[in-house]
Amino acid sequence: MVTAMPSKLSELSSQEASAIVRAIDLSQAMIEFDLDGRVLWCNDLFCEAMGYTAEELVGQPHSMFVSPSVAASDEYREFWDTLRSGESLLAEFRRVGKGGKDVWLQASYSPVLDKAGRPIRVIKVATDIARTKRLEFASTAIVDAIERSMAVIEFLPDGTIVRANERFLSALGYQATELAGGHHRIFVPAGEAGTAAYREFWRSLAAGEVVAGQFQRLAKDGHSVWLEATYNPVFDEQGQVTRVVKIAIDITDKVLAAHEVAEKSVALERALQRGREVEIQREALDSALQELSTPVIPIWEGVLLLPLIGVVDSTRTEDILRKTLDQVSATQAKTFILDISGVPVVDTAVADQLLKITRATRLMGCETLISGLSPAIARTIVELGVDTRGVRMMATLRDALRIGVSESSATR
Repeated sequence: MVTAMPSKLSELSSQEASAIVRAIDLSQAMIEFDLDGRVLWCNDLFCEAMGYTAEELVGQPHSMFVSPSVAASDEYREFWDTLRSGESLLAEFRRVGKGGKDVWLQASYSPVLDKAGRPIRVIKVATDIARTKRLEFASTAIVDAIERSMAVIEFLPDGTIVRANERFLSALGYQATELAGGHHRIFVPAGEAGTAAYREFWRSLAAGEVVAGQFQRLAKDGHSVWLEATYNPVFDEQGQVTRVVKIAIDITDKVLAAHEVAEKSVALERALQRGREVEIQREALDSALQELSTPVIPIWEGVLLLPLIGVVDSTRTEDILRKTLDQVSATQAKTFILDISGVPVVDTAVADQLLKITRATRLMGCETLISGLSPAIARTIVELGVDTRGVRMMATLRDALRIGVSESSATR
C-alpha cells in the first residue's frame, strides 16, 4: 500500500518531525538565535566548526562570528532586518571562529514563525566548506598566476575565439573587441588556413588531444610572432570538449636570435668549410634552446611544475634531472609535476629516464606526478612493457595541479 507523503513539514506528526530534526542535528551544524541575534542553542557540529564550546556561545551575539568592520556595516544590519521580517537566507558565509580562525559555511538562516506567522527566532543549518574554499582559492590563484605571466586565449572547439588576456592581446597587437567571435585562422597565413593539416589540427583539438610546440603566428599588422604554446582541450561533466585554452610564451626574440645564429653558422661553414666548427655552433644553439624549454617552475608553496615540450633524449633528461633536484633542494618542494603533454614520442629509453627522475625526487622526499599522458603514449608504454609500478600518472595537467595543490595544502 502506497501512502501519500505530506506536502509540508507542518503536516508531519510530532514524532516524525522530531526524527527529521534529529537527523539534521547529527549531520549538519546547527545554531539557534533570538531575533536580536543572541545565541539560544547550538549543536556539537557547530561548536566543532567554530572551535567553541556550547557554554561559550549561549547568550553571545551573532556579531562575534564576523569581523568588527562587517558587524558595523549597513549590509550586516540589513542581514538581520531581513531575517526579522521572516525571509530566509541561503548562501556561502565567511565567519570568524575562536582565536580568529577563518571559517567558511554553506548555510541557511530560517526564521521560525509562531501560529500567527510572526518570526520568534532564527535557526541556522550549515555545512563546513572551509577545505573546499581553500582548494577553490588555490586553484584560482594558480589560474591568476598563469594569466599574469603567460599569454592566454580561449576558443570554441571549432576555432571561434571566446576571449584573450592582455598578454596575448599585447603580443599580437589586437584589442579584445577585435578578436571576440572571430576565428583562429586570422593568426595564420591564408595559404595555411586552407590546408588539410590545419583542418586536422582543429579536428585533433575537438577530439580532446593536446597540441604543443612552437608556432609561427601573424600579428594584426602582419608581422610574424613566434609562440611556445600548448592548446589544451577543456571537458564538461560528460567528457565533451567545450573549450580549447591556449597558453603561450612569446619567444619571437629568441627565435630570431636563433635564426641569426644559424645564419652565421652557415656563413662560417661556407667560409671555412670546417663542418666541426659549424656543429659546435649548432650544439650551442640547441643547448640554449633546451635551457629555455625545460623550466622548473615553483607554482605553489611546495609544488614544482615542469611543462616538458619537444623531443626528449638521454642528454636532455640528465639536464632535466639536474635542474629538478636543484630546485627540489632549494625550495624543499614536496610535489613535482612533470607534464609530458608536449612530448610527441616516448620509447623505452625515454620512459626509463622519466622513471629515473621519479625515483631520484622521491629519495629527496618529493613525490613526482606525471601528467599529460595521452592515449598514444599510454599504449606505447604498455606495449614496451615498461614497469610503472609506484609511479603516479594522470591524464591531464589540471588533475595533477588539483592533486598537487590539495596535498601541499593538507601538509601545511
